[in-house]
Amino acid sequence: MNTPQTPTPQFDYAEEDEISLLELGTTLGEEKKLIFGLPFVAGIVAIVVSLLLTPIYTAKTTLLPPQSGGGGAAAALASLGGLANLAGISAGGTTADTVVGMLKSRSIKDAVIDRLGLIERYEAEMRQDVYLKLDQLVRVSSDKKSNLITLEVDDEDPAFAAQMANVYFEELQALMTRVAVTEAQQRRQFFEQQFAQAKDELAKAEVALKETQERTGLVELKSQAEATIGAVARLRAEIAQREVQLAAMRTFATAENADYRRVVAELNGLKAELRKLDKGAEGSELGLVSAGNLPEQGLAYVRALREVKYQEAIFEIMAKQFELAKVDEAKDGGNVQQLDAATPPERKSKPKRAMIVVVAVLAAGFLAVLIALLKGAMRNANRDEQQQSRLQAFKRAWGFKA
Repeated sequence: MNTPQTPTPQFDYAEEDEISLLELGTTLGEEKKLIFGLPFVAGIVAIVVSLLLTPIYTAKTTLLPPQSGGGGAAAALASLGGLANLAGISAGGTTADTVVGMLKSRSIKDAVIDRLGLIERYEAEMRQDVYLKLDQLVRVSSDKKSNLITLEVDDEDPAFAAQMANVYFEELQALMTRVAVTEAQQRRQFFEQQFAQAKDELAKAEVALKETQERTGLVELKSQAEATIGAVARLRAEIAQREVQLAAMRTFATAENADYRRVVAELNGLKAELRKLDKGAEGSELGLVSAGNLPEQGLAYVRALREVKYQEAIFEIMAKQFELAKVDEAKDGGNVQQLDAATPPERKSKPKRAMIVVVAVLAAGFLAVLIALLKGAMRNANRDEQQQSRLQAFKRAWGFKA
């Protein structure tokens, strides 16, 4: 005999979902005053608060970082070989990220603070407080595609916001000129230093040559040496002539003879002049350098003159490179360019009253629905003994009063 099987109960899930939705709708309906009232009150409060908030204006300026390119000085630098390594010039141009970093640097912040008197304007006790304030009010960003940099400044005064943005640009130009971040600026700075050094070295060499000329008496080596040698040869020839004349006069005249004594005096004078040239004695009537010291004096003079010529060559090279570097820097721009100068904005950027009201209403509506559901859950728990015991356990677990 077959035992009849007990039929398995079938649950109607659609009916269960329908009941749950009805219960949810009933719960929300019971709290409709809260659901509609709280967002309404929040919206009114948000409108009042937004009207009381101080309007903020945003001034904006657009900047273009310098683009480095090879110019005449770059080509000339390549021809100098080892000087390129000494210059330490890096290849490539200034990136937008570098300019953004400079705009955010403490150097520019300090310049802007001192120039606009921001410590007094923001009533800050320390400069660090102004740094934090600027981080909130000033925004710098770059566009990777266009390579443009945007600088935005917020302030209650639209004219002051525009002024601060333009001051940021001016201080950026000053900083870039000082630190020389572009290749053209690096070349100009390097050759400016080398030009000044070559100028000093040339001046020292010219002073050393002058001292050598005063010490040796040489002004122009070749002509003076030829004149000295010619004078020595002429004196020796005249001395030999007087000696022959005296030898001839001794055959017919005595030492007391007037002509004989005259020739002797002339001979002694010529020998004295020759000794002056040989020994370098001062007071030579011919005004020539010492023939005896001519090799040593000539060597000192040649060395001093060679140093002057060398320093003159270095000076001319550095002067030419310095001029080319200045021309390249002018072509390169040298500094960031301001595409759009900041002007006082006509419309405020903050606060956005419509956004504030919408967010406040939505947040209050969400909170009202959540409170309504919690109140409905509490009522259901009080009617169900099992749910009530769970509610009591929840309160004890969180330390609420039962």
